[in-house]
Amino acid sequence: MRLLSYNIRFGGRRRRDLLADVIGHLEPDVVILQEATEPDVVDWLAARTGLPSAVRRPDWSVAALSRLPLTVRAWHQPRPGRGFLEIDSPESPVRIFGVHLTAGLTARGERIRMREAEKLVAFLGTPTKPSVAVGDFNSIAPGDRVVVRQWPLWIRLLLRVDGGIRTEAMASLVGSGLTDVFRHLHPAEPGYTLPARGPSVRLDYLLAGSAAVPLVTACAPVGEADVPIVARA
Repeated sequence: MRLLSYNIRFGGRRRRDLLADVIGHLEPDVVILQEATEPDVVDWLAARTGLPSAVRRPDWSVAALSRLPLTVRAWHQPRPGRGFLEIDSPESPVRIFGVHLTAGLTARGERIRMREAEKLVAFLGTPTKPSVAVGDFNSIAPGDRVVVRQWPLWIRLLLRVDGGIRTEAMASLVGSGLTDVFRHLHPAEPGYTLPARGPSVRLDYLLAGSAAVPLVTACAPVGEADVPIVARA
């Protein structure tokens, strides 16, 4: 099974043709979308990419597309407008939790993400089937290299005033027993996921429970070399 996580930005309406081209090129079985706040766009992407199962809600950031028949579609909401989408299929080796944690590289943002992380750990501990959480965590993992000099000046100034880069949320998730799968498979690679061009930080993750880790054979960010069609953007 191929699982894709994709932040489509601001609902994706203005770039839906490009989004469909990228998804189609990658040929995933399941797609977890973030910032997918417009249900009709999600439905259009499902039809265009041949992924018949679309799971979405109005003004909800996380959505899913699936080629597999889904028997579980559950919404978990730790705070208004943010939450986790749980999906499962008898044809999937794992139960999937789609994630989009609160943004903001500040102490306040990290405190909110810590509370969201606690809720996520509780949900992941419930299913008996091996489980993974995937998506945009808006978080930096301890020990990750970041290229701060490439960030906008206002962010660098904010970090200086606010005490620097925060890693508590990801530390708590990994400390709970979840495995950062990319780091597990690629201990020396940066794995940058943002921005799309000239990435300099990793904010997107696949976290796996202990039973799911052996089931994951590959995990990597998608770059322009992997999807030549993005040159049209």
